[in-house]
Amino acid sequence: MSDPGNPWGNRGGKKPSELDDLIAKSFKKFFGPKKPSGPSGAGPDGLPNNPKGLGAIAFGLAGIILVWMSVYQIQPGEQGVILRFGQFHNTSQPGLNFLIPWIEKVIKVDVESIRKEEFGLTRATTSGRGLGEFGGNASDLSSLMLTADLNVIQVNWVVQYKIRDPEMFLFNIENPREVVRDVSESVVRRLTGNRDFNYVLNNRAELADSTKGEMQQVLDKYNSGIQLVVVQFLDINPPDPVRPSFNEVNEAEQDKIRLGNEAQQEFNRKIPKATGTARKVIEEAEGYAIEKINNAQGEVARFKSILAQYQNAKEVTRTRLYLEALREALPQVAELVIVDQSQKGVMPLLNIGGAAALQNRPRTIESTSPTTNPVPSQPTPAP
Repeated sequence: MSDPGNPWGNRGGKKPSELDDLIAKSFKKFFGPKKPSGPSGAGPDGLPNNPKGLGAIAFGLAGIILVWMSVYQIQPGEQGVILRFGQFHNTSQPGLNFLIPWIEKVIKVDVESIRKEEFGLTRATTSGRGLGEFGGNASDLSSLMLTADLNVIQVNWVVQYKIRDPEMFLFNIENPREVVRDVSESVVRRLTGNRDFNYVLNNRAELADSTKGEMQQVLDKYNSGIQLVVVQFLDINPPDPVRPSFNEVNEAEQDKIRLGNEAQQEFNRKIPKATGTARKVIEEAEGYAIEKINNAQGEVARFKSILAQYQNAKEVTRTRLYLEALREALPQVAELVIVDQSQKGVMPLLNIGGAAALQNRPRTIESTSPTTNPVPSQPTPAP
């Protein structure tokens, strides 16, 4: 007996048996009349025994599967390569796309990720070459190369690339990774073999640019669909067995450069100074020679001029020359001695002013006759 106060009781006056009958009628209406062959009206396998109902279910499931197989999604940074009957048809861009099931097939290719191949490094991607981990030593034969001057050098480098054309990348080359490694090793060996040891050791940037350019040309010739991003040389050294000797040679070269720089510095300090001094001495000598020559030429010209005057007036010229000589000599004389030709002794002179009076006296010379020795006039002392 139902509780009238129970909110979960039967509403509308329907009993549980009536609800079961309603569900059974709906089931019969959907599947149609059926002949009971078992204890509950189902077949031996427990499924409804109505072909029309089974067909509807199968058709619905097939439609769901067909729609699920026709829709696919391309992630950002990917491209889809559509194959129709196994042959390339087109490419699809990121987003939801559709294809024909069992006729078309899609291959998703990541075109944005950067792929990397390492040569001569510890974590080398050898791709089945059996080289193992080398740590960048001489065990990695791909890193040992011969230079133009027949020296062995160990080169470690990295190649980074990405996919430019998915169709070419999938169908034009069988193993893209091996192709990149083989082309890279071939180009690097050829470029290294055309350069000497010191050039390869000191010009990594130029070698990397040349390697990238030639590798891209070869890959484009193969229609590989690969775009090189960067080629970088990480370590360029001589092999381990000869590295100590190589370091000694480098130290000797550095010492040579240092000593050369010091010698050049000393040269720059001493030679310009010596050159300047020599030039100064030469210029002084040249100036002295020019001065002497000019003085001599002036003396010659003066002598010729006096000679011409002497030839015209010998007595006057002789007297003038005598007076000029006295004018030049007397200022240098501290004492005067006057000699009278008519006397046989020395006439005493009372020099009151001394040497200063002689220097400040009027420099006049009086002569009675040109034949006698002229004597300069002596100023009369003050009383």
